[in-house]
Amino acid sequence: MSRAVRIAAALVLTAAGLGAARAEPSVTVVPLGFEVEQFRGPSSRVGATAASIAAFEGDRAALKGPVVVVWGREGGAALTLDGASIKVVRARKGLGDLPALERGHNALPDSRVGGVGALSAQFEVPLRDYAHEALGSAVHAGVLAVTERKPSPPTSEPKPVGRDVVRIPAGEGAVFEDREPHLVTLGGQPAILAVRSYQGKGSALALVAKREGAWRLVAETPADGEPYRWLNPVAGGAARDVALVRRPHLDGLLQLWRLEGDTLVLRAEKAGYSNHVYGGPAQDLAAWIPGPDGKPRLVVPTLDRAALAILAVEPELKEVARIPLPAKAKSGLAVLGEGRDLHVVVGLEDGRVADIRP
Repeated sequence: MSRAVRIAAALVLTAAGLGAARAEPSVTVVPLGFEVEQFRGPSSRVGATAASIAAFEGDRAALKGPVVVVWGREGGAALTLDGASIKVVRARKGLGDLPALERGHNALPDSRVGGVGALSAQFEVPLRDYAHEALGSAVHAGVLAVTERKPSPPTSEPKPVGRDVVRIPAGEGAVFEDREPHLVTLGGQPAILAVRSYQGKGSALALVAKREGAWRLVAETPADGEPYRWLNPVAGGAARDVALVRRPHLDGLLQLWRLEGDTLVLRAEKAGYSNHVYGGPAQDLAAWIPGPDGKPRLVVPTLDRAALAILAVEPELKEVARIPLPAKAKSGLAVLGEGRDLHVVVGLEDGRVADIRP
């Protein structure tokens, strides 16, 4: 074998080794210098409007893409991508006033408006009819309010923006045991998920969508069957399925439901996962990501929240990877980037933030 051939073969083997190394998941800790207590992903109102937050004035050019915003008592920052790496943009002042800004007018205390732009939703009418504190309070909502901005033709004169508001009641003997409406896309159309809990039966997942020009409750999964048994849905994505975790504090049953007509049909389930910490307000601890085959996958913590699981959802629900975390997942999970530049960002129980390259 000639020297040139040997060198070429060595380069091929080296490249293959590098490719294999990159295929292995990596986990690093984002250098922040403060403990994170609050975490907001790109689809939240805070994340979507990060460039307009006064604390980031002067750094707005760096916040044009998707942004994760994190803060605690000793500091705050926005996390975004700079090429293939995460860039930390530090807040110039405290961010403690942000929860008040993301709570809608007349909304439930400690709740957040779901959605930005033309479609948004919030929970209203506080009730104490269901004494369960999975979300840190026994005050739940009697109404889901959906607001849709009316399209208007361009005009040279500024005019008030028209809006249609539809209020959907939880119904007798039920409450919305939820803090932020979960916006999803099903069949190319927007829909809203909300947790509806019943006296004596526990929680069901309600799906609200537009039918014949009006927003209404279209479908609902069966309730758990036992009182005070809660579930937490997975928002976002453009999958064909609706994902949720029943009893995330007990056995953590991950379920996939498919909308067929106006009926939610159970397609698959697998126990051993959790997307919520009991007593905490953070509900965004799982996400949809694109798989290497172009099909959607789920990323969700294991039941003990000590690792992230990645699951394929088609043709069956199957765990394809499990990635240990530096500490338990707690305050939030979000996705930045795509393809080889995809990052899963996770707020941890010890106040750090992990950057996972799956």
